[in-house]
Amino acid sequence: MPRQKTAKPAGETASRAGSLIIASGAFLAVGLLIGYYLGKLSPRAAIPAAGEAPRVEAPSVDFIRAEASLKSVLRVKPGDLPTLIELGNLYYDNGRFQEAAEYYGRALEQDPGNVAVRTDRGTCLYNLGRVDDAIAEFLKSLEFAPSHAQTLYNLGVVYLHGKNDPSRARAAWEKLIAANPDYPERARLQEMIASLSGAAEDKQPARSAEDLLERLKKR
Repeated sequence: MPRQKTAKPAGETASRAGSLIIASGAFLAVGLLIGYYLGKLSPRAAIPAAGEAPRVEAPSVDFIRAEASLKSVLRVKPGDLPTLIELGNLYYDNGRFQEAAEYYGRALEQDPGNVAVRTDRGTCLYNLGRVDDAIAEFLKSLEFAPSHAQTLYNLGVVYLHGKNDPSRARAAWEKLIAANPDYPERARLQEMIASLSGAAEDKQPARSAEDLLERLKKR
């Protein structure tokens, strides 16, 4: 996943969440890899489909050096906010979601309104199988920024694949489009919304990537 940087809203330190691309199996299947860019963007990892364990690779030399450097800063300044976020980012990008969630949590204790960091932490929790906790973080993020596109997108993915709740997923994405008319992947997201609407009408929830793909092919 390419590196991205989010612009810093007033009072917010940039993290990976503001423009995180969460991709479930269904969206990979139909090519729906959505990245919402707000100024400069930062790196993101993909969320696995429900039931799929995240893949963690052996740490590289660069990772080990970066981790040591950031931790050396924290030994001198334990509450340094940018360092806490960057360490969370480092763990996130390397699939170490437990540690990433810990450092994002420490950052949020100092900057609770940082929507980017909170959305990243929610993504980590989803990767760890903590679906309800992930949703809680996304909803908290929306309290600070009700129209934040990436949070709404991620929330829809987790409702769909973590809770098997297409109606709530559709509602989140409809709100995303209504609040962000220039959303880059608007057309494809509308196709997904239409597919979920069809599933609701048929009273047949979208259960898998294959099911969603077949629905799109029939449209």
